Amino acid sequence: MTGTSVPRSVMAAAWRQARTTVVRKYTSASGIGSVALIAALLVALWFLRDVDFGDGAVAAGSYVLTGFLAFGVVAAAVMGVAGELQAEREDGTLLRAKAVPHGMTGHLIAKLIVAPVDALVPVVPAAVGATVLLPGTMPDELGRWALLAVVFLLAVAAMLPWGAILGSVFRSMLGLAWAMMGMYAVAALSGLFYPVTALPAVLQWLAHATPLYWIGHAVRAVLLPPEAAAVEFGGEWRIGLTVVVLVAWAVVGLLVAPVVLRRMARRQSGRTVAAARERVLSRGY
Repeated sequence: MTGTSVPRSVMAAAWRQARTTVVRKYTSASGIGSVALIAALLVALWFLRDVDFGDGAVAAGSYVLTGFLAFGVVAAAVMGVAGELQAEREDGTLLRAKAVPHGMTGHLIAKLIVAPVDALVPVVPAAVGATVLLPGTMPDELGRWALLAVVFLLAVAAMLPWGAILGSVFRSMLGLAWAMMGMYAVAALSGLFYPVTALPAVLQWLAHATPLYWIGHAVRAVLLPPEAAAVEFGGEWRIGLTVVVLVAWAVVGLLVAPVVLRRMARRQSGRTVAAARERVLSRGY
């Protein structure tokens, strides 16, 4: 075994932690509530089934559905991971993991296992519901389903490191909440739920600077018909450029995230956990 390999016992512990996390999360009231939210979304999409964008080029319901699927990946990989890291830093979970040999490594591996599951949980019921309520929206070929899976995995890889970075940089839930509000603003700007071509030219170029636009573009390219490209910037699907952009975001994130996480781990101590607990008790956040 090389000096950089992960011991088998650490991998086994990470798998157990990931399994426990998934079961606990999706048997809780919040996990069940997320399914109810998807049901509400499907009802809204059903009422939008006869509304079109771009002079009939694409149905509004189908476009909003692709935006929901894309944003679900972003929410799981960025907001979910950042929020969990922040909470675990304040309640002492990361400090306990730091005290165990290979504890931080196993803890982060478990996060990597859970994140794709979190991204797929809203996708499965939404896909099944869309197949029933919006016929023709979801792929009817195995190859396109496989391509959609590749897109989701690429999106998770591109966004997961940035979720870890946000969770490490902000030292309080209040600061992280402001960052999350910024993420919602970016999502609104990036054209996930309506064609970006409806925005002024300057905002269109700003949208292209965000990974959210390219994730949404990739999902739309897989799920929407070819004529839907008429409402895209440039009037075409740019799959090659999309892959390059998302891989670039993933590579940069993977280079930056370990540095930020190691810095956060070094600062973890009993004193910082006690201070965070005292702040929450006195301020409520």
